[in-house]
Amino acid sequence: MAMVYACARALGEDRNRALIIVLILLCFSNFMERIFRTIAEPLAVFFAVAALLVVLRARELKGWQLVAAGVLSGLAFLATQKSIYFNLALGLGLVADAALMRRYTAGVVRGAWLVSGWTIPIIAYCFIFGGADPIPIARNLIFGPIEIAGRGGGDYGGLRRYVLQTLARNYVLYVLCFAGMALSLTQIMKLDERRRIALIFSVVITVLVFAHDQPWPYVFIMALPFMSLWSLTMLDGLATRVLYLRIAWAALAAAIAMSFVVNLLYLRIDNAAQLELVARAESLLASDERYFDGIGMLPNRMEPTTLWLDKHYVLKTLRESGRSEAYSVLSKSPPKLILWSYRMDYIYPVVAPLILNGYVRIAPNLRIAGVRLQPGERKIFDVPIAGSYALYNKDGTQLSGQVDVDGKVLAPPLQLSPGPKTVTLHDPAGEALLLPTGFYAGRFKPGSDNDLLFEGVYD
Repeated sequence: MAMVYACARALGEDRNRALIIVLILLCFSNFMERIFRTIAEPLAVFFAVAALLVVLRARELKGWQLVAAGVLSGLAFLATQKSIYFNLALGLGLVADAALMRRYTAGVVRGAWLVSGWTIPIIAYCFIFGGADPIPIARNLIFGPIEIAGRGGGDYGGLRRYVLQTLARNYVLYVLCFAGMALSLTQIMKLDERRRIALIFSVVITVLVFAHDQPWPYVFIMALPFMSLWSLTMLDGLATRVLYLRIAWAALAAAIAMSFVVNLLYLRIDNAAQLELVARAESLLASDERYFDGIGMLPNRMEPTTLWLDKHYVLKTLRESGRSEAYSVLSKSPPKLILWSYRMDYIYPVVAPLILNGYVRIAPNLRIAGVRLQPGERKIFDVPIAGSYALYNKDGTQLSGQVDVDGKVLAPPLQLSPGPKTVTLHDPAGEALLLPTGFYAGRFKPGSDNDLLFEGVYD
């Protein structure tokens, strides 16, 4: 936010107008809802704004300043490869500005300095993580995003509705920003160098973001800081028409107030069930134990894979079945705990053989390695992970008793190897759970899964 303010000041805005620009940015629903999320896009936006600020604060664009902007652009690219949009926008801003002034050689030199700076963090990243063999890292850095971009948003279906959603929620703010950029474009030859570069950058990044074929709501935050720099330009054009200017300011004030009211109500969404599930799941795992959910909900615990079960990989899992990554992970590197969501429901036909006899539900949307036993009932327990197992009651308190394992009557804790075992509970006291040894008292919870728990996050 401080850098957006500094960019506005560098473009000639006074303190009050720069603060209003920041306030307008904060009022966009996408920005308000998404900028605080610990995902790649906010980090990339930070570096992109920093790169533009370096250019705007320069009294005279020299090589070292362009290299510095290139380094920051490279860091944005490392945060998310969608930042190629930032890199392209800044490059076009620098080169097109020089071309408009018929300084073609200067444009080429600017582009060369920018690209040279951009390559510094890229090369460093490849050697830091690739060591003596940086080529695979470089290949993944470049071709991984190309594969994602190449498949498009067809698997997800209807993503363009999020463009309509953001336009409808913020129509007054968008009118101000779009109109400001359009008016500035009509006078681009009269602008000074800084404003011309910033304008080209803003227009290019806005077009690229809104034309993106996977416009999830968080993607728009890549354009909003730069669009907001032009939000007061239309009001300047109305300065000679007092009535129109007053109406415009009133509309802006109303839009700001409405945005805060609507979004504060939205952000009061009842998230207690999700938070409770995540806290419960983390408490069931030691720091060295693994879980699986396909979306990384427990950042302080380990997953056996980086598989992201979005719609594309759900469909891919269903197509590949036993050859899929999800099947391979659950068969070769099975976790102790599985967090269950609608995504797991989708792929259940593929992974059911690996879960049905190896995991048991101990709380809504939570499966743990183990089996539920009734006294005298024989069951097949397909042990997913080797280790010590003990008996527990339905609230997680450890029990004493005996278990017949493949014809041998043993007293827990039991040392079990992976694979199918025939187990029978020898305890007339009632039902028991055979689970990996741990402290579970008070951490189990009765009830069925909540199928809607993680749906509607982009509504």
